[in-house]
Amino acid sequence: MEDYERTANKKKLKAHPKQKANFLSNFLWQLPLLYRGFKKGVSEDDLYDTLEEHQSKSLGDKLEQAWDDEVVAYEKPSIVRALIRTFGLQCLAYGLFMFPFHFAFTIFQPLFLMNLLNIFSSQEGEPNQNQAYFYASMMILASLSHLVCLHFISFLLDTLAMKVRVACSSLIYRKSLNLRKTHSQKTTVGQILNFLSNDVNHFETFFAFIHHIWITPIEVIVSLYLLDTILGHAAVVVYLSKRISTCKSHAASKTDYRIRLMNEIICGIKVIKMYTWEKPFLKLVEIARKLEMDEIISANYCRLMILALKNLVTRMTLFSCVLTWVLTHVSLTPQYVFTVATFYEILRLSVTVYLSLTFVSYSEIIVSMQRIEEFLKNLSHQSGKFQKKIDSLSDLSVGIYAYNVTVKWNSSTPLYNLRQVTFDAAPGQLVAVVGTAGSGKSTLLQVILKEIDVAQGNIHVGGMVSYASQEPWIFSASVKQNILFGQEMDQIKYLRVIKACALEHDISLLPYGDRTLVGERGVMLSGGQKARINLARAIYRDADIYLLDDPLSAVDAHVSKQIFEECIEGYLKNKCVVLITHQLQYLRRVDKIYVFETGQIAASGTYKELAYLRGYFGEVSKQAPEVNKSEAVIMGEMEPFKNFNIPIEVQEQQSSGTTSAKVYRNYCFAGGKWGLTFLTVVLYALVQALGNSVDYFVAFLVNLEQDRMKTSNNSNYLKFFTTENNLLIYSMLLIILIVLIAVRCWAFAKFSTNASKILHNVMLTKVIHGTMKIFDISPSGRILNRFSKDLGSVDEQLPMTLADVITVFLNIVGITVLVCIVNHWMLIPTIMLYAVCYFYSLIYVATVKNVIRIEAIRRSPLFSYLATSIRGLTTIRAFNAQKNLKTEFDNHQDNHTSAFYLQLALHHSLNFWMDIICVIYVGTLIFSFFINETETYVGSIGLAIMQAVPLVGMIPYGLRQWSNLDIQITSLERIVEYTELTPEVDEDGKTLPELWPSEGNIEFQTVHMQYSPDDPNALHQVSFEVKGGEKVGIVGRTGAGKSSLLSALLRLYYFDGKIIIDGVNIKDIHLNDLRSKISVIPQDPVLFQGTLRRNLDPFDEYTDSQIWHALEEVGLKSTVSKMSLGLETAVWEEGSNFSLGQKQLLCLVRAMVRSCKIIVFDEATANIDLKTDQLIQSVIRRKFKDCTVLTIAHRLHTVMDSDKVLVMDAGCVVEFDHPYRLLQNTSGILYSYVNRSGLGTAENLMKIAKRNFFDRFKGASEE
Repeated sequence: MEDYERTANKKKLKAHPKQKANFLSNFLWQLPLLYRGFKKGVSEDDLYDTLEEHQSKSLGDKLEQAWDDEVVAYEKPSIVRALIRTFGLQCLAYGLFMFPFHFAFTIFQPLFLMNLLNIFSSQEGEPNQNQAYFYASMMILASLSHLVCLHFISFLLDTLAMKVRVACSSLIYRKSLNLRKTHSQKTTVGQILNFLSNDVNHFETFFAFIHHIWITPIEVIVSLYLLDTILGHAAVVVYLSKRISTCKSHAASKTDYRIRLMNEIICGIKVIKMYTWEKPFLKLVEIARKLEMDEIISANYCRLMILALKNLVTRMTLFSCVLTWVLTHVSLTPQYVFTVATFYEILRLSVTVYLSLTFVSYSEIIVSMQRIEEFLKNLSHQSGKFQKKIDSLSDLSVGIYAYNVTVKWNSSTPLYNLRQVTFDAAPGQLVAVVGTAGSGKSTLLQVILKEIDVAQGNIHVGGMVSYASQEPWIFSASVKQNILFGQEMDQIKYLRVIKACALEHDISLLPYGDRTLVGERGVMLSGGQKARINLARAIYRDADIYLLDDPLSAVDAHVSKQIFEECIEGYLKNKCVVLITHQLQYLRRVDKIYVFETGQIAASGTYKELAYLRGYFGEVSKQAPEVNKSEAVIMGEMEPFKNFNIPIEVQEQQSSGTTSAKVYRNYCFAGGKWGLTFLTVVLYALVQALGNSVDYFVAFLVNLEQDRMKTSNNSNYLKFFTTENNLLIYSMLLIILIVLIAVRCWAFAKFSTNASKILHNVMLTKVIHGTMKIFDISPSGRILNRFSKDLGSVDEQLPMTLADVITVFLNIVGITVLVCIVNHWMLIPTIMLYAVCYFYSLIYVATVKNVIRIEAIRRSPLFSYLATSIRGLTTIRAFNAQKNLKTEFDNHQDNHTSAFYLQLALHHSLNFWMDIICVIYVGTLIFSFFINETETYVGSIGLAIMQAVPLVGMIPYGLRQWSNLDIQITSLERIVEYTELTPEVDEDGKTLPELWPSEGNIEFQTVHMQYSPDDPNALHQVSFEVKGGEKVGIVGRTGAGKSSLLSALLRLYYFDGKIIIDGVNIKDIHLNDLRSKISVIPQDPVLFQGTLRRNLDPFDEYTDSQIWHALEEVGLKSTVSKMSLGLETAVWEEGSNFSLGQKQLLCLVRAMVRSCKIIVFDEATANIDLKTDQLIQSVIRRKFKDCTVLTIAHRLHTVMDSDKVLVMDAGCVVEFDHPYRLLQNTSGILYSYVNRSGLGTAENLMKIAKRNFFDRFKGASEE
């Protein structure tokens, strides 16, 4: 669904240097890019092509095949088994390669340290230098081999996680193309978006630690003498992980609901603004957000407690050992204490870091897998009944043949949508389907398209089917690509279709012709233009059967006539055409008519056979004027469209350089202003200082015991620091440390929770109160990305990563300070270490920051594409376009993977080279003790080495978390950007009289309006006056500016000039005051998921009896009363369980219960049958007789009895008077519209105008 011509013009990406990299150069090929990024910055042109093994198509194909095999082989298919079959062997091979290196390091590193300390503490002469050098070298070699293997495998595992994520995303998208409207109550767009934005991302954390599930227990078992203590802490971690899993499971469903709610708000924002429903929808989202945050807060507390264990485990276990040794009178030798401490530290990393993260990530991934699996299972068990119904009649020829078909949308209700329908349509036949709103017409087409299962009866559809939906499906691409929809371009055929669908004039007015980008949902087009492009797509396809769902309602009368004659009668002359229509004037020219009433066929036959029947058709057919057939349709030669400049799509803005201090300032301010921020920082510093003090006290204790053993001198300090006093001091320090850690956890959790809540609420408020321009230029996926992926990152990943970064940074500072205190010779190497880390990180951050931003920008189109696809599923399946859409989604994924993998490679390159630097630093420390070993206590040596060894891994881990923090800060940056959106201009307004407007006078004074500075004027020097109580019809060609009048009247866009209502300039009053006084029935009816009552009265301002009365007025009372829950009936997503006509009637009910003085109908009855339309017009005349009514209409008979008609053309008012007076001008535009509607229709329209004129002016004549 992209503009392929623009895509083809893009530069081909460079070949990936990883293709030529080997084991030795695995972390070298990134360096040239790092240097280039530091010097010049990185743009999208610097990115590489996606590697073949990372491509979404191949990965999606493999996983889809594995899942399909699961569905066939097992009654309860498992996505986990499918993933294991697809990626399990590769993952296992990585683990087997990693195990020996990791295991050897864990066991032998402490033993090498013990032997080295034994040599230093030797009481028998000089230490053996050769042995000392040997054990020191072995420690360094063990660290070096371990880090090389670990980084290599870690890179492969992270890459594998990326591949699994890509494969799962592709599978979810492919299967979502099978989603039917009957399942939209269970599966929403928000839920599927949440799968892609949150659930599949858990693979990345899980795979990073997956092999520690089995490697760590083996290491612990081998270290038997440490087993009891370690398992005690592991049990705490397991409990907390289970708690996290529970919270995540509950939070996920609440996140689905919130994202679904946001999707509805974004898609229906225009209606929300028109009805001033911002506050109730803000409240709905805030309630959903609170429920979600309750679970997220609990999970975050558990995560923070797990992080806190890192600071406590080694110190607590070492304390228990020291206590045991003292009580059993075991000598505290340095080699014993620090060897055990090193074992504890290494196993602490394995258990409380690696294993705990594995448990946490496992708890998250299992919840996500269950949700995805449930979704896939629901889509795998569809269509069984329908297929059986088809097979029994598979030998029949081209056409549609249905016999006694009975269906229902919702299997849980007893109500059938179609009952015993027998229907047929043969090649060369034009079959019309008519009936009232909600009578089952569109449901019939859904059955023909295999969208609904057949409960009873048989149906056969022979031949290729093309379909034009009632609600136009327009995707974000050019006009041409919306019409072609992936089919081959045939210039002659294309031009004929354009002419047949009356699009020539409209395309000539577009800034880039048929290459104009229409925006998401066709925001750059009028309703009529969208309807005709939607029709052109169906007509361009060479099919046997054409299903056209009310394509004539959204266009002007003369355009409707042209389309019927040139397209339906002309272009499709020899095809099987099923036309649902409310334009009954054309029924005399169809071959067969089916009349639907309440889900049944009330009558069928030719027009002559049905014209004299009683009931719906008999009544309205008498009122439907005959339309004379024009001269033979000639598909003449047409000139190709001129070459327009290729338009450039509005891209998401990419930030550059370092993150603005404003972003951090906003986060800190949202977290608790500066008080809580300062307290949290101080607590982190105190915890680190006290932790290092505890470590130093252990060394002091060991050195003290050495002094006590070496000398009998009973000095004062030895008398004071008795064993009992030492244990007391040791205990007090640990107790204070535990208390400070608990307070720190509370303070940080409070800080991060406040920040998430406030940033979300501010962003939500700014979006809902933002200008319409924001929604015109931003695809819904881009906005939803802020409320899903970005917000999820700030809620959960950012706090944990930030806590980790602060902890690691303070640990590094504390360790290096201790090292320098023990050995002052290490001061210069430490300064060099800091300098190298600083400069390398500068180079790294300069590059990776831009790569992260590019990755974030390339992620948004995935969500937009998914949301757009789901909205057009019926059209997509009707065109058998699933393969093309899968390919394009895979292309979007590859585009994102290109940036994501580069970001991944840069991270691992940084980690590898920083670890090499850390090994050199530790080696320098160890060998420095050989220079001046007699001046240092062995306990201090053991402390320094024990503290320094974890730097290998800690510094790269810290820098990696810092880079991960950069990713999350990018999400924060994008949220902060939306918290600064420009709101609608709503200055302090004047105090209005309580009953304003009392008259309903409206005056436009030289109004100019354009939707953006680069667009032509939508309204140009518009001036007219409507007196209070007048009924004014507004007509004009599609795109003439009719709906723009409504936009100006409601101040949806900025305009120049004045609009005066009852003497008040609407620019001088609050938007809420203005919009709440005007009722609007919009062109595109919008219903929100929830109850029917909530859709009609979200403020609970009216009684049930008032709502029931309004429903009765529009003829919907009987329909709603048959629903078991009445007004509490659930409305599905986008109101999909109501027909389009019913949705328009429900929008009318909204207006009726509001009782405003000014009413605007924007094509409000376009999709309603003639009988219901007449009923509504009588209701309008009766109900709104004292109101000012503006009616924008394509149906001329709707406005011919108006007090005045306003004719718009090219954004200007060209005619404005009573319709009868305007029709006296034979060169006028209204006259031409009426005249082109056909002889019979024109005569009828003139009669209506004349009768109304004379009734109004009491016999005054005007010939």
